[in-house]
Amino acid sequence: MTKRRYILIGIPAACVLAIIVSLVISQPRKHTKSQKENPTTKESPQISREAHGISNKDSITQTVQNLSVPNYDEKGKEVLVMRGKSTYLLSNNIYKIIEPEIEVMDSESTESGTQSVLITSDSGEMNNISNEGYLSDNVVVHLDPETQLNTDYLRYLPEKKYVYTDDPVTINGKGVKIVGQGCEIDLINKKMWIKKDAEMEMDGVKNDLFFLSKDNASQNDAQTSQEDAIHPGETSTKETPLEKTFIRSSGQLIFDRNTDANIMTFNDNVEVKKGSSTVFSDKLVVYLDLETRQTKQAIASGNVLASQGTKIAKGSFLTWDVNTQSAILEDAHKAEFVKDDLNIDALKIIFYKDANKIDVPSSGSLIAKIKGKPDKKKTAAAKDKAENNISVKWEGKMNFQDETREASFEKGIEVKREDSTLLCDNLNVTFNDHDYNLQTLNATEKIHIIDKRGNLFSEAVGDQATWDAKNKLTVLRGQPFAILREGNKRQILAPRVLLYEDGNSVLCEGNGSLYEKGDETLSKEDGEASDIKATWSKKMLYNDELKKASFYGEAQVTQGGQKLNGDQIDTYLDNNKKINKIIATGNVYFCSKGLDGSEGLGSLLTWDLVQNAALLTGNPKAELRKEGSRTFSEKVYFDMAGKRVTWEGRPHWQLISKEKNK
Repeated sequence: MTKRRYILIGIPAACVLAIIVSLVISQPRKHTKSQKENPTTKESPQISREAHGISNKDSITQTVQNLSVPNYDEKGKEVLVMRGKSTYLLSNNIYKIIEPEIEVMDSESTESGTQSVLITSDSGEMNNISNEGYLSDNVVVHLDPETQLNTDYLRYLPEKKYVYTDDPVTINGKGVKIVGQGCEIDLINKKMWIKKDAEMEMDGVKNDLFFLSKDNASQNDAQTSQEDAIHPGETSTKETPLEKTFIRSSGQLIFDRNTDANIMTFNDNVEVKKGSSTVFSDKLVVYLDLETRQTKQAIASGNVLASQGTKIAKGSFLTWDVNTQSAILEDAHKAEFVKDDLNIDALKIIFYKDANKIDVPSSGSLIAKIKGKPDKKKTAAAKDKAENNISVKWEGKMNFQDETREASFEKGIEVKREDSTLLCDNLNVTFNDHDYNLQTLNATEKIHIIDKRGNLFSEAVGDQATWDAKNKLTVLRGQPFAILREGNKRQILAPRVLLYEDGNSVLCEGNGSLYEKGDETLSKEDGEASDIKATWSKKMLYNDELKKASFYGEAQVTQGGQKLNGDQIDTYLDNNKKINKIIATGNVYFCSKGLDGSEGLGSLLTWDLVQNAALLTGNPKAELRKEGSRTFSEKVYFDMAGKRVTWEGRPHWQLISKEKNK
C-alpha cells in the first residue's frame, strides 16, 4: 500500500516534467542518476522531520529511507523513477517526502536515445484521500544541463488533470530566460502556460526585428549599442553580441510544440524590444527551431504598432521570418508604414532586410515630400508652399529598392500634387540619397494629366511624362504627338511639351498646331468662321503671367477667311483665356478672302480680333495686293468688320500681269 502511494506522488511530477521536456527543450539529454549528492554527514531523523514540517505531535505510521521506485508503461519500458531521502506516512493520511527526486523518461526516442528530465525539491506531500499533492521549497526542474525551471510550489489536481502554481516561476536556458507569475500545465492536451506578467530575455536572434536597418555604416564593437541609445533611429548593419530580445506580456504565455518548432504564444499588451526595434501587439506567437533554439518566425497580431527609429508600422498582422529575412505587414483595411517623410498604405507590405527593398503586391498609396529651393526673400507662406506633398495611388503593385532609391508602380496609377493629377499604367520614382524627398518621376503607358491651375490647358495626353523636382519641370512626349486640351475650347498638338512650374510656362517643341474654338453664341456657320488655328515648325512658348502664346518658325494663324504667316507670331489671351490679339513679325504675309482676296506683305502686323481689324507696316513700306494690282504704303489697314482696305502715305500702284502670278 505504501509503495503504491509513493508512486502516486511521483506521477504528477512526472507529467509536469514530460510536458516541459516536450515543449521547452530541443536538444535531447539523458539523466540516469541524481544530480543532487547526499551530504557526507547524515543529519538525524529528528532534525530532518522538523525541518520539513513534521512535528512531534504528528503520528508517523510508516517510514521509508532512501526510497527508489520505478514505473513502467504498457510495453514494460521504464518511464519514471521516484527517489526520496526519507518518506513518512502520517496518521492524517498525508504522505511527507523529504528531498524528493524524480527522473522522467520521455516515451519518444531520439537519435541520442530516450529523453529524460529530473525534478528535485526540498519537500513533497500528497493527500491519501483526495490524491491532491504538491512539491514545495526550491522546486527545480532540470530539463538538461543548460535548462531548468525554478519555483517554490507546484500543486497537482487529479480531477482536472493539471498542475499549477500561483507563485513566481523562472525558466533559465541557453540564451533564454523567462519569468512570470503562476504556471499551469494541461496534462491531457500537453500544454503549459504562465498565467500572467511573463517576461522573456532571449539572444541568438539573427538581426533587428522587422525593418530595413541599413541607416548607417556598420560598426564592429559594442559602441553601436551606446550609439543606439543616443540615436535610436540609426541602426547598424552588424549586431553586437550584447544585443538581446526582450518580450513582455500581461496575459498568458502558452508553450506548445509541433513537429518542427517549439511555440510560445504571448497574450495581452505584448511588447517586443530589440535594439532600436519595438513592437506592440495584442498577441505574439514565436516559433523556435528545435535544434538551434533560435527564432525561426514571429507573428504579431491585433493592434500592431512597430517602430525602429524613425520607421513606424501599423496593422493587424506583422509576420517576421528569419530564413528569408523578411517581414510582412498586413491589414484587412489598411496597413501603414512611415519612414521620415515617406508614408505607404496598403493591404499588404513586405519588407526584405538583406535585399533592402519593400514590395507591395496589391493596391495601395504612397505620400512623399517635395522640397523646393529655399528663398530668403520669400514670405513664410511662400516658403511653406515650396515644400509640399505628392501622393501616388495604384491598383497593381509597388516595389521600392533602397540601394537605387527607386520605387516602381504598376497599373491604374494616380499621382496627385497640388492642383495636378497624373494618370498612367507604369511609373518609376526616384528619391534623394539622404532622405525620402521625391527627386524624379517617369511615367509611361496611357498617360493622362489633369491640370486645374487655369493656364493654357486642363488636361494632357501622351506616351511618356518625366518630372524633375530640382528643375521644377515636366516633359510630356507623344508619338506622333502629345495633346493638350482645354475642354472642347482649345487643343494643342506637339511631339514634345515642357511644362514649367515656376513661371507657369508651357513650351511645345517641334512641328505643332493649336486649335481654339470660336464664339459659341454665334450661329454654326459664323461660329466656325471665328475658330482660330495656329501652326509652327520650331516651337510654341506660352507664358501664363503675360497670357501670351508665341509661335516660331514658319508660323501661321488662320481664322475664317483670314490667313496670317510670319517668322514669329504672338497671340494674347483675355481673362477668359480666349485669343483677342495677334502680332506677327518678320516676313509677314496676310490675306483676307472677305476683302476680295486682299493680300499684305510687310514686317509687322497687329490684328485686333475684338475689332476684327489689322494694321500692317513694313520696312521701309508695306505692300498691298488687290484685284491684280499692288501698292506700297507706310501703313495698310484691313477692316474685316467694315469690309474695306485703306492705307496711309503716298501709294504707288503697279499692275500685276496674270502671267507673273502664274
